Amino acid sequence: MRVIDSSSLVKFFSKEKGWENVANDIIEGVLTLDLSVKEIANAFLKKVTKGEMKEDLAIKILSDLIKHEAISVVNQDDYLIEAFKIAARNKITIYDSLFIALAKLRELELITSDKGQYEVALKEGIKANLV
Repeated sequence: MRVIDSSSLVKFFSKEKGWENVANDIIEGVLTLDLSVKEIANAFLKKVTKGEMKEDLAIKILSDLIKHEAISVVNQDDYLIEAFKIAARNKITIYDSLFIALAKLRELELITSDKGQYEVALKEGIKANLV
């Protein structure tokens, strides 16, 4: 099991360059935060308004995520204090640090497509994979 962040999930669902690498991680088993569903919805909204994604596909993916049918989703509240500490130490957003905190507290690898988040995860002693 690995932690996957929003950037990698958007890459996978949108079939952006390198999405196949994310697919392999998902097949092996991943979990994410409920925050991720909102971040994915925001990214999909941008893609739909630009004509890069069909609205019905975005809604179907979001529906599956909400039902936890596509990926295991956990509540972010349990990780907020650790995320705050990580964010303060590294001067990054709470949003990015929440995924790092989840990986840290669960002792799991972090899968991300965000280079800055990847670097902070490594600095925090977390195994991470930049896809």
